[in-house]
Amino acid sequence: MVKAFLEKIPDKSGVYLMKDREGKIIYVGKAKCLKNRVQSYFSVTADYKSNIIASKVKDIDYVITNSEIEALILEANLIKLHLPRYNIRLKDDKKYPYIKVTVNETFPRVFSTRDVRDRSAVYFGPYTDVKSMKRAIKYVRNIFPVRSCKGKFPARSCLNYHLGKCSAPCEGKINKEEYMEFVNNIMAFLSGKSDELGQKLKSDIDRLSKELKFEEAAKTRDRLRSLQSITNKQRVVFDYNINMDVFGLESVEHYGCIVLIIIRNGKIVGTEHYMLHIPINTTQGEIVRAFILQYYKNAPFLPSKILTEEIEEKENLESWLKVEIVFPGTDELKDLIKFAKQNASFWLTTGRTEKLPGSLVELQKVLKLSRLPVKIEAFDISNLGDKYAVGSSVAFQNGRKLSSGYRRYRIKTVKGVDDVGMMREIVSRRIKHGKLPDLILIDGGTGQTRAARECVPEDIPVFGLAKKFEQIHTPGGKIISLPKGSVALRLLQQIRDEAHRFAITYHKKIRDRIK
Repeated sequence: MVKAFLEKIPDKSGVYLMKDREGKIIYVGKAKCLKNRVQSYFSVTADYKSNIIASKVKDIDYVITNSEIEALILEANLIKLHLPRYNIRLKDDKKYPYIKVTVNETFPRVFSTRDVRDRSAVYFGPYTDVKSMKRAIKYVRNIFPVRSCKGKFPARSCLNYHLGKCSAPCEGKINKEEYMEFVNNIMAFLSGKSDELGQKLKSDIDRLSKELKFEEAAKTRDRLRSLQSITNKQRVVFDYNINMDVFGLESVEHYGCIVLIIIRNGKIVGTEHYMLHIPINTTQGEIVRAFILQYYKNAPFLPSKILTEEIEEKENLESWLKVEIVFPGTDELKDLIKFAKQNASFWLTTGRTEKLPGSLVELQKVLKLSRLPVKIEAFDISNLGDKYAVGSSVAFQNGRKLSSGYRRYRIKTVKGVDDVGMMREIVSRRIKHGKLPDLILIDGGTGQTRAARECVPEDIPVFGLAKKFEQIHTPGGKIISLPKGSVALRLLQQIRDEAHRFAITYHKKIRDRIK
């Protein structure tokens, strides 16, 4: 039946739908020439994947399109609709929530949803990390107070108005034009246009001041400060304004993970990871192409560039998206791809669903680590002169305390006041037992750090963090200074301080017991 049908397929561009004996669509593909592409599945020279699909096919439908780009878009829609077995698709992608802005309403709302069927609204996402999505909604509502109530307006303003989280359009305390200004600002923020939004707010402040509207100018100033407090935490990766999405892919057998690094105005504003179902014998270029096709199909905002290591149908995708797709040619771009791929490997290996802290990504960058420091152990010494000397080690995994990795040590071999010798002892004792971490942190300067380095295998990086100037020390004597607002520095301080607390607690316990 299929072979007879093959002769009738036109040699035009379009989309083909392959069905099994039960009539279920098992594969959707697009082609510049339908006749040639479909017949290739049944050729003696067909690859293994094509042979598998062909063996299951009992019927084929096709849709002729006016162009290959039109076929590309239709292919994405049909894959999303039918979820064919042999197509690459987001794993359980319906579970991912979006931020919805009901721009079709007179006074739009901003809230999270998993239902994206309302085509009159604007959606941002999908978000694989629900916490970061809720945090984004909280930020925008605090800065730009839009309503959250559903259905009809309440009879009078609610508590949110009195808390400054709603502008009370229900009581006419704000007109439609001013309210829509809030909504437009929110969409600019969610699109990653924080710098442009900041410039606009500064212009608004100047204008309101000249118009002697000082109260409104003060409120706008407060919104600008809130916005700046958020954007100051974003890591700068380019010293010029650029909007870029970076894709890193890792795959194992039938599963894969793509990590997306979102860069807006030269800053990393977010990361997302997506698990994929991958058919057999699928190339990396095919996987990235299929993902980009599905991810950007309904995207409200497109970057100016997409960075990826490999992709198929580059020109067609560029024509469809009107976005330049680039490959990593410089060291700067190669590093971004490397970070994305290492994060993808982490999610693929651990199968975790929570978001990887950005502090670990930054830490890997500033310390130039060969792998992501998922597990970090920190060491500290506590003594009173040459009495009651003890040491401690604490463990953090994925940026959080790992209590099962905490250890306490009584100093056994070192006499007198010798913090360096004591550090060497407890680190060497720890190294003899259990799986080693990705990074070792020492509470101290170059001396203690060098002593720890002598005990640790070469492939485990060792750094010290001294309290005096909060500087990072290397065993070779080099000092690394990070800005106070650095999330990587804050994580190291948290781990170092926890090791210090744990050591002092044990020291007091020993001292009280002996007394």
